Amino acid sequence: MNKLQIQKIGVVLLTMVLVLVSCQDSAWEDHTGGATADENLMENIDARPELSVFARMLRKTGYDQLLQSAGSFTVFAPGNAAWSGVDTTDVASLTRKIGTVIVYNTYFTDNEVLYVSVKAVNGKNIFYDADTQRFNGARIVEADKAASNGVLQITDNLVERKENIWDYISTLSNSEQFNFINGLNTRVMDMEKSVPTGVYPDGRTRYDTAWMNVNQFLAGYPLDNEDSVFTYLVIDESAYESLFTRYRPYFQSTTPEKTDSTTGFNVCADFVIRGIVDISSADTLLSIDGVKVPVKGAQIRQVYSASNGRVYHINESAIRLKDKIKPVKIEGEDFNSAYDRNFVFTRYKRWASGERDVVLSSGATQSDTLWRKLPLAPDTVSMRDSVASKTYFINSGLVANVANFYIEYKVPVNSAAYDVYYVSYDDIADHFDPTYTRFGVYRVEQKLFASMPGAQPLRHGITDNARGVANNYTGEARCFVGQVMAGVQELTKLRQWNLETTTQLLSSPIMSPDAEVMNVPRSGTMTLWLTNTARSNAASRQGLLFLDYILLVPRINEN
Repeated sequence: MNKLQIQKIGVVLLTMVLVLVSCQDSAWEDHTGGATADENLMENIDARPELSVFARMLRKTGYDQLLQSAGSFTVFAPGNAAWSGVDTTDVASLTRKIGTVIVYNTYFTDNEVLYVSVKAVNGKNIFYDADTQRFNGARIVEADKAASNGVLQITDNLVERKENIWDYISTLSNSEQFNFINGLNTRVMDMEKSVPTGVYPDGRTRYDTAWMNVNQFLAGYPLDNEDSVFTYLVIDESAYESLFTRYRPYFQSTTPEKTDSTTGFNVCADFVIRGIVDISSADTLLSIDGVKVPVKGAQIRQVYSASNGRVYHINESAIRLKDKIKPVKIEGEDFNSAYDRNFVFTRYKRWASGERDVVLSSGATQSDTLWRKLPLAPDTVSMRDSVASKTYFINSGLVANVANFYIEYKVPVNSAAYDVYYVSYDDIADHFDPTYTRFGVYRVEQKLFASMPGAQPLRHGITDNARGVANNYTGEARCFVGQVMAGVQELTKLRQWNLETTTQLLSSPIMSPDAEVMNVPRSGTMTLWLTNTARSNAASRQGLLFLDYILLVPRINEN
């Protein structure tokens, strides 16, 4: 590139910069009426007698320095009359108020963002109410007064500093929800603020320890976070106790205290709603965890517009148990582990739930009454074998030769009685022929073992059987079994079967009504093993596995 080319490029860039500056100046002049806003925000405020009280309060709290800085701000500047009745001697309170009327970034009244919400320099949100045309109770009476570092919006009142949802709930000392959540505070060491002061004889560091509170509930449902927006429902004490009593049987734990804690946590969590919602125009809300919360006909005791959402104090919300204790669906492809992942194939199938299922690559030999076509002249003749044998494969070159090969699932459950279903669809054409003219139809028979929350995990190894499944909640002599024919896609209900001693091969179905129920005594995480080896443990013929999904449906006794 020669010198002349470089000069031409420089001229072009300079022209572009001048045009851009000219456009910016033009846009700014639209708001200033063509005048140049040379003075900063603090200088503009000092020049206005109607803002003299505000100017004094800025200096008293130190915020005058901020408004003289080179930042970009919008100031909701309250006129002198707005200070009537405000205690201007309480500097701490004043500082909280002043920090709420100053906003980072410049917002003129033609900016649509201003009419949704903006964040003050103290982290508090300011919301616009279209019905009253006010910003947290303040109306703009003189708009868009530009300064060199921002804009003044002069208001008739102070923009109200709102408490966040948690700070507001903390004032409700009689609320069961507040008492429960507040009781979860844990005092832990603040590693960032703690100062190392030496070393103990065992080598551990000695600290001048700073402490902080950690709350498990607020960590998951941040009602105290100014950057999150929620609606929270506070119900009457009697309604809380009623809901607690109905929930408690489904959250049983190792001790009554843990049961109470888990139950209370769930009651409080079910009233966290994402976003700001007007419950007066709703029949049912959906909690952040997907629980339907009925509010139709609820008596609204009180409403508080918080800095991060809204709080309703209502008399009650009779959440239905079937909307809380819901069916659990476990997708086949979401397995936790397997005896050997190399033999477990995740398949893309458009018919499957989530468009995926899993299969175990193994083999299964099955004896049946079959039809075969024999090439006898002049026509092919169908001949029937009284007993014939066929071996079914997924991939004959990759065969899992393992008795009780398992695919493991971890499942969150309640303490409830569940009906157990699955969809296990063998769609391989060579495995089924309804006419029986070429070969038989494969019977898909699979076992399901379970270890309950808090119990010993499932493992291989029982007496005289290294691959027998131990720690099954119904013992070593029975498990749940699903049966379906290849080529059939249906929701199959599982029931308990007796197993043969030691081999754990299928023996006979248990026909009593309770054999269809999986009773979970404790809430928590349950482990499931889907295993093969139903009818034979012959080498290389241990049995195939197919799974689209498992469905656990709780039995809820409530009208």
